[in-house]
Amino acid sequence: MILGGNVDQATEWNLRKCSAAAVDVLSNVFREGILPILLPILREMLFHTNWQIKESGILVLGAIAEGCSYGLAPHLPDLVDYLIKCLSDKKPLVRSITCWTLSRYSSWIAHNEVQQNRFLVPLMSELLKKILDANKKVQEAACSAFATLEEEACIQMVPYLNQILETLVHAFRKYQAKNLLILYDAIGTLADSVGSHLNRPDYIQLLMPPLIERWNLLRNDDKDLFPLLECLSSIATALQTGFLPYCEPVFGRCILLVQQTLEVNGPDTSPDKDFMIVALDLLSGLTEGLGKENFSLNASSYTD
Repeated sequence: MILGGNVDQATEWNLRKCSAAAVDVLSNVFREGILPILLPILREMLFHTNWQIKESGILVLGAIAEGCSYGLAPHLPDLVDYLIKCLSDKKPLVRSITCWTLSRYSSWIAHNEVQQNRFLVPLMSELLKKILDANKKVQEAACSAFATLEEEACIQMVPYLNQILETLVHAFRKYQAKNLLILYDAIGTLADSVGSHLNRPDYIQLLMPPLIERWNLLRNDDKDLFPLLECLSSIATALQTGFLPYCEPVFGRCILLVQQTLEVNGPDTSPDKDFMIVALDLLSGLTEGLGKENFSLNASSYTD
């Protein structure tokens, strides 16, 4: 694995990526058989004074998470403790790769209910801090890792929803472009994971204003509308009747997006059907969340 030096950055990344992929494949083929060779090397790397070697060791630990899961199980309590501490490393690259590696062990962490306070709660807390990190790469890695943790932990997240929502909403004021798209995914995944537990007035008041503000800023032909529509679809399903105050403008815009797509159908132009697809998905989410009677009541103003 190439680290540092004067190597061209693109080549360095390709070599690094391919090396990690090779370790991943080896671990899936040979399983625990590679651990007697690999673990002594890993121990040396993880505690090396050179941060670049330490960072590459953390990457390797993530690469073997799937293939060596059984053999690593006895070591995971200490390894996860170590990795959570690495989230506070002064080097941004160490923090970002640690987010990814921890996400690879999120299933073990989330389902280790006996020691939930030792692993899940501290990890959740530290990832939320990293979501607001000053470094954009760390923000991206932390937000992505948190979405993975949400999928695994599901309703275990419920007691911490206020803290989670406050952090994600704060991230709206910090994030731009690519990271904002990842933030939408984290919010949508949270809604999918906790479901109707999100339907509380205080949670809705925290979550919806920044989303609606963004909704109002984006033009109908803006591609950034796609992930926002997908996010709102998950939220509408989770909030159920809690989404009623937002139903009318959302429903109206979805209908407009479908109409505009159908109207763009000339000999020299072809419609961008993606807009129609995501709009229909959101309408589906509204229907599922609100139920037949509530949805029909709100939809009637557009069909009369």
